[in-house]
Formats: sequence, structure tokens, C-alpha cells
Amino acid sequence: MNSGLPHEPSERHRSRIGATLRALFRTRITTGIITLLPLLVTLWVIRLVFGWMRDASQWVIQAFLLSLPGRPYLEHLRFDFGRWERLGALGLPHPQEQFFQLMPPPVRWGIAIFSVLLTIFVFYLVGLFAANVFGRRLIAWLEELVARVPLVKTIYRAMKQILVSFSGNQSQSFQRVALIPFPQDRMRSVGFVTNVFTDSVTGEELCMVFIATTPNPTTGYLQVVRRSEITELDWSVEEAIRTVMSAGILKPDFLTMVSNEAMRGDVHKREGDVAP
Repeated sequence: MNSGLPHEPSERHRSRIGATLRALFRTRITTGIITLLPLLVTLWVIRLVFGWMRDASQWVIQAFLLSLPGRPYLEHLRFDFGRWERLGALGLPHPQEQFFQLMPPPVRWGIAIFSVLLTIFVFYLVGLFAANVFGRRLIAWLEELVARVPLVKTIYRAMKQILVSFSGNQSQSFQRVALIPFPQDRMRSVGFVTNVFTDSVTGEELCMVFIATTPNPTTGYLQVVRRSEITELDWSVEEAIRTVMSAGILKPDFLTMVSNEAMRGDVHKREGDVAP
């Protein structure tokens, strides 16, 4: 019966060592994920935006190189004409998707960077054109033309209003962060006040609030609430987005569920106490 006793301490010791190693392994893996995941997501977003801006202008470079004036430049770039002609002979539906792949990698990178710069230059020219009187009149005429198309005008107006809001040109858009009684009165959700207006019947002050979802703040709910029932915070938009994306792990120091109406009543009460 006592033959197994000398082995028990060593077994417990090995068990503790195994548990320690497993905990250490999990900790290191978690630390590695926390360190690398934000960097990988950032690089993915940069790559996505770079691809959009590249594709917006790369077709212009492709059309020029395939034209007769661009043929000498294409030969200078060591383009694989033989493979290109074989792809065309195969009758593929979109052989031009392989166009830039037939060039040396340094040339592909150079054309991609030039395409991004060309897109930025086009944005600048459009902004410069829209800033003068003739450009504004032409854009207004085009918007009137678009407004005559039933479905297109709805999409165009909605997209323009959203982009103008995110551009920061409107002082009332996404400039205030508030806690909203949602999905029930005893709970609060982080929201962004996008518009403040008055009730058409009662004249009461109302708010249009966008409630972002976690961890993707680009989707959410649009609510109309009384301004007196929300809790306006002194958080910046960046702090609120960081709080939403981190599921509340990262939050500013100041946080209260006291509504605007209650805070105003408390201030009036304190002022009444000190009044002579």
C-alpha cells in the first residue's frame, strides 16, 4: 500500500510544471496575437485602400500601353508579348486581367505606385474644379440631372450626405458622443449624435443618434431620442470608436449614466442651495 507514496510528490511536481508550461504557452500566444493582430489589420486596410486607388487609374495606363503610341514603351518594359498573344488565342473572357502580370515585378510596383499618384492627382483636379464658380454650376446641373432618376437620386443623395458627414465639414456630424437608453431604459449604449432638431409638434429638442455595434462600428442602429434622456459625454469620437471596437476594454476615465435632464436638475439644485 505504501509503494505508491514516494511517487506522489514527483507526480504532483510534474503536474505543476505541466500546468505552468501550458499557462506560459497560452500567455505568450495571447501576447503574440495582441501584438501582431493590430499591425496585420492595419496593413490589410492599407493594402485594400491602395488596391482601390490603384485600380481606379491603372486601366488608363493599360489602355495607353496597348494603344499604338504606347507600343514602344511596352517593348521597353520587357512585356511578354508571346504569352499575351497566347492568352488572346485561347479566347479567355478577360485576358487583360493578366496584363500587368506579364511584366517584371519592379515594373508592376512602379506602375501601381504611379496609378495611386494619378488617382490622387485626379481627386485634386476634381476638387479644384468643384471649388470655382463654373465647376459648382456644372456639378449642380449634374445633380439636378441625377435627381430626375428615381432610384439613382436616392442612392446618390444618401452617399453624398454620409461622405460629407465623415469629411468633417459639418460641425454637428459625429461631434458628440452620448449614452443612449438602448435596447431598454435600464441599459445604455454608446452612440454618436449626428443631428439635433426640434419636434415638429411639441417643439421639444430631439437628437438623431447612430448607435454603433461591437466590434464593427460601421454598422449599427439609427435612433431618434429626446435630448434630455441621453447622457452627453466629453469623449472624443476616436475614444468612443476605440471603446466600441475593444468591447469596452479601453474606455476613457469619465463615465456616468446620469441623463442630461438629471444633471441639469442637479446643477440647478446646487445653485439654489448656495443662493442667498
